[in-house]
Amino acid sequence: MISQDALQKGVSVLKRTITVRQPRRFRLPEKGETISHGDRNYRIGEKLGRGGFGVVYECSDEWGNALVAKVILPHDRPYAEVRESWLQEAGKLMDLRHPNITFVRDAFEHQDTFYLIIERCNFPLMQVITSIGLDAERWLPYVARDVLQALDYIHAHGYIHKDLHPGNVFVVESRQQAAFIHRIVRSFKIGDLGLTRLETDVRAFQTRLAEWMRPPEIIDPRTFGASGRQIDIYQAGLLLLSLLLKEIPYFTSDEIVEGIPQQVAQDHASPYAPVIARALRRHVEWRTQTALEFWRELSAVTNSS
Repeated sequence: MISQDALQKGVSVLKRTITVRQPRRFRLPEKGETISHGDRNYRIGEKLGRGGFGVVYECSDEWGNALVAKVILPHDRPYAEVRESWLQEAGKLMDLRHPNITFVRDAFEHQDTFYLIIERCNFPLMQVITSIGLDAERWLPYVARDVLQALDYIHAHGYIHKDLHPGNVFVVESRQQAAFIHRIVRSFKIGDLGLTRLETDVRAFQTRLAEWMRPPEIIDPRTFGASGRQIDIYQAGLLLLSLLLKEIPYFTSDEIVEGIPQQVAQDHASPYAPVIARALRRHVEWRTQTALEFWRELSAVTNSS
């Protein structure tokens, strides 16, 4: 495992030494290809998905560790701009080290193409929500504890995630063996910090989000308040509402402004519903203010059940 100091030093060296060359030869890797960084080799596997900032592949190192390779896409942007986006995400991942945030193993440029090597989790939370017959609500306090703990850490460092949804929360399974007891232990991690910004740098109309994830203050800041860490509180509320509903609630902008997400939560029979509804209030000042406050309210429900 590469140390945080080594990664930071590597990023610093890249900033000082990489010069613009023409032409640039960006290309996506192929399945079965080996990508090298120094004396380390990473074997590329199946493509797992594609997002606004890159393509994600299964990969493994020579130790057999299960990893993913995130390749930053240029999207017809200048090389220097793509490189800066990659450096920013690498820096944020190295700054935000927490058990409930996906762990970056390596960051490097290979043949004019930018890579982040990150731990591989078992599957996204989306799979739990959409699984037929699975009691997703039973997972809610465990998901909430890990996700809100990670958000609390992110906020304490002055950042906002801004892209929290069931495809960006991952399930990690490990086997615990003691005496004759064998069981699977699950934890949950926030990933994909591509949209993460310092709270002081957030601008409502510079935020690219799927329509259903946009809090009211991003749609109409004059009415609902300034954008800040409460964006993450709102999105955490939507995440937990998805567990209650067992589906993704694809609200329109009009429905969000009208307060329909909060109403849907209020109308649900779950004992967690009133707490989630408070996190989905339209006006920033009336919404649950912190991740820790959100967890305390959910925990009180769990302990009283």
